[in-house]
Amino acid sequence: MPHTSFWRRIPLWVQGILLNSLPLIAVLLSAGFAFFSNQQREKAEMSLNRHFEMVENLVTVQTTLLDAEAAVRARLLTHRADFLAPYEAARESVPRTMARIRIIMEGIPLAHRRVEKLATFDALQKLVNARMDALAALNDGAETPAAIESDVTARIARNQPLMGETVKQLSDFRSAEQRLLGKRLDEIRSVRRRDYSLIFLSILVGLATRAVAMYFFHRRVVRRVRQLTENARKLREESLPAFRPPESADDIEELERELTRISDFLAERRINS
Repeated sequence: MPHTSFWRRIPLWVQGILLNSLPLIAVLLSAGFAFFSNQQREKAEMSLNRHFEMVENLVTVQTTLLDAEAAVRARLLTHRADFLAPYEAARESVPRTMARIRIIMEGIPLAHRRVEKLATFDALQKLVNARMDALAALNDGAETPAAIESDVTARIARNQPLMGETVKQLSDFRSAEQRLLGKRLDEIRSVRRRDYSLIFLSILVGLATRAVAMYFFHRRVVRRVRQLTENARKLREESLPAFRPPESADDIEELERELTRISDFLAERRINS
């Protein structure tokens, strides 16, 4: 018996299921690619929102501290209490904003990144608290009789390095977050480009699987039906079959064998008669 390929031993109805299932591969691949891309995009967007909110809050703290310092200086130089409105607002808003920044950092998924960020933030928190305490001391000193112009200038000068260090730390922290924000934007752009590539790849896979299905359908069904038609024509003309049945185990092969048996039977009767 000649060698029979594995594909030829598969029943025709099983072959039909396999061929019709080939395009499903493209659908499953597309669904898998879409799920993976959505997961990546969601993580990038969450990180982007976190960095954006952190930068916004850091800018708010820095601006509020500068306004509070200007308000206290104006109070010391003019002895007008109505200039203290920005300082009074800072006493409430700065702790609230710093607490919000801490909550954002505690939501960082990676543990080592979270610990590193919180350590840096704790140092910044101490500077901000020290700066608020220094502004409170300056404001309280404005009520004493010793608050003459020379003393006010000296106290402002003594507190200036602390304010400068606080502003510098806030600026450095904000710059680091802005760099991370830029990286997250690049990641989102990369995910978008990858999505386009995956869509194109899914189309190619779909076309390839459809081409494979059409090839096997033509090879295993259409061509053999044409051979059956030609054998039937030869049988009508009382000639030998043009094509011998292949070694397979499907329904068409059974029909081919039966047609060959009929042809052999008729040929034998013609010889005997």
